[in-house]
Amino acid sequence: MWQDGAWVTRTATGGLVSMLTPLARRSNVAWFCCVSEPPDAQQARQGLFTTAADQTDPRLHVMPVPLPAETYHAYYGQISNEVLWMLQHHVIGSGGFEYLDTARHLAWGRYLEANARLATAIARSGRSPHALLIQDYHLYPLPGLLRGTFPDTPILHFTHIPFPDPPVLRLIPDPWRQTILRGMLGADVVGLQTRMDVRNFLACCEEFVDVNIDLDSGTIILPDGRKSCAKAYPASVEPRALRRSMRSAEVAAAHARLAPEHEDRMTIIRVDRLDPSKNQLIGFMAFERLLEMRPDLCGRVRFLAFLVPSRTDLSVYRAYRDAVYHTIENINARFGEACGGPPIRVFYTNDRDQALAAMERCSVLLINSLADGMNLVAKEWAVVSEQPGVLVVSETAGVAADAVDSALLISPLDVEGTARAMADALDMPAAEKRARHTRFLDRVLRWSARDWLNAQLADLQVEAV
Repeated sequence: MWQDGAWVTRTATGGLVSMLTPLARRSNVAWFCCVSEPPDAQQARQGLFTTAADQTDPRLHVMPVPLPAETYHAYYGQISNEVLWMLQHHVIGSGGFEYLDTARHLAWGRYLEANARLATAIARSGRSPHALLIQDYHLYPLPGLLRGTFPDTPILHFTHIPFPDPPVLRLIPDPWRQTILRGMLGADVVGLQTRMDVRNFLACCEEFVDVNIDLDSGTIILPDGRKSCAKAYPASVEPRALRRSMRSAEVAAAHARLAPEHEDRMTIIRVDRLDPSKNQLIGFMAFERLLEMRPDLCGRVRFLAFLVPSRTDLSVYRAYRDAVYHTIENINARFGEACGGPPIRVFYTNDRDQALAAMERCSVLLINSLADGMNLVAKEWAVVSEQPGVLVVSETAGVAADAVDSALLISPLDVEGTARAMADALDMPAAEKRARHTRFLDRVLRWSARDWLNAQLADLQVEAV
């Protein structure tokens, strides 16, 4: 956050960080990451920059790899988040990934440069790693770059976001596709969120790369005879840590703050980053349709939207934020009098304790993402929900596979269907709510974040955490 002429930072709280922290805290583990060289103030206002100072944690052995500020912004902002993130979450066209101009092609060169600098730093570190775990779409080329330096070292690349099928991957140039796929195939294990992602990855390899594929085992045989294996490792949460959080003073204080929102009314909530892929606009339109269909709910239900600020340096995110706020204002103006006050309340902050407190007592959790690799909010809700509420989730979210017989599944673009699903959730008998919640919770408890990590370590023959 830019404040008083300087960046103010705090430790990241995302799913990737939380799931890898138990491994990263080992004394024999180093975490290499790209950071930005300090930009001047004008550059800082225009781009998202993570400096070496931002990456300090006394419990982690972090190895920052500095990039020129312009290179970092191109690698992280213009390619990783404005192209790859949008493409893989199906945010294609106006307001998302729309076209590749000269600036994007130049940025692609800097994306490759960032990966090359990281590979060089790892190679020159003097380490002889027992294994290399590489994370996400920012680092697609890295496994291939490291393979020559570490020919016998087990390498795993895990993609946390949905992997596209061949028609979607055709929307970027062939040299980019080749770099992405061949880079990932430098890994011994290509980890993905769901079986659908595995099928998509294998289909792309079969379509675009000269390899032989065994679809049954997920094995890819490269021309030099080396093998890579694509496997699904569904991301999850750590139930014990969540339950400790729910007993904390911070969550108790959050409950006290939210108490007026729950008095004598039902609550529909959403908890997600303010991002076009999360599809908040359609969700609020569906809530508006719910109030049209069911005027009896006016004053009896409130929508609490916990929207986490995200990538506010990028113009497409700022434009989306403005559109969301405009929609909310219109709905509140239209129904405020009938509902005895604004029916939508927005919390625009990164306050996890507050979000967990709301999840514990909500009537409905709405997740209507265009696409999600998994969506850990749904699994957090399963652990902390006490009412219990009902999960309404897009079929295009990875978590839908685990919630197929417990959630109400929706199409993310179906305003009418989403409104009807919310109405069904609010009207659902308590016994059915409990049965659905129990089924979903049982699945989450059987496969935790620790299981997610240990399954990957086992496949690399590394000691479990």
